[in-house]
Amino acid sequence: MDIYNRQKSFKLDTDITVTIVGLGGIGFWVAKLLAMSGVNKFYFFDDDVIEDTNLNRLDLPYTTIGLNKAGVAKKIINQIRPECIIYTFPYKFKETLYTSSDFIVDCTDNLKSQLEIQEIADINGSIYIKAGYDGTHISINNRVGEWGEAPDGYTITPSWVVPAILVATLTVAKMLKSYTNELSLDILDIFNY
Repeated sequence: MDIYNRQKSFKLDTDITVTIVGLGGIGFWVAKLLAMSGVNKFYFFDDDVIEDTNLNRLDLPYTTIGLNKAGVAKKIINQIRPECIIYTFPYKFKETLYTSSDFIVDCTDNLKSQLEIQEIADINGSIYIKAGYDGTHISINNRVGEWGEAPDGYTITPSWVVPAILVATLTVAKMLKSYTNELSLDILDIFNY
């Protein structure tokens, strides 16, 4: 069985190791789509649990509420790609926990954490990618965006499944085909509104 036969002509570089920090609305989909593309070695970091408000962006059952996001992502991915090697850490990503990775995909929503993750990637020679969205504006960058910060470092933004999956899909495309390029746009502009 060769499930990747139809994608061979794209010459995707799937022989990579990926660390994903933040396995919520975007990170979960990035992980799942990378695994479905043939990437099979991951490190997942998230100290948070699935909440009911995550279920508008994630195709998860209600029974996952209260479970660690990294652990849930591993379980779901191993059901569809049992060959994937996934190490999960229910902690915040820190320098002392870093393991050699080709990419660090930052799907967090805290500016202080983003700057720390970017610095860890820089120090260790990993390619840093920041994937995020704010309502309908999506961005996938090679550096942390400087949009300002809420007093506690965290801002709750409007969210739904479409921008989360679009950002994840485009992040995977960037990683496997053109990791030097960046993207910033409002999804409504795609339809010329």
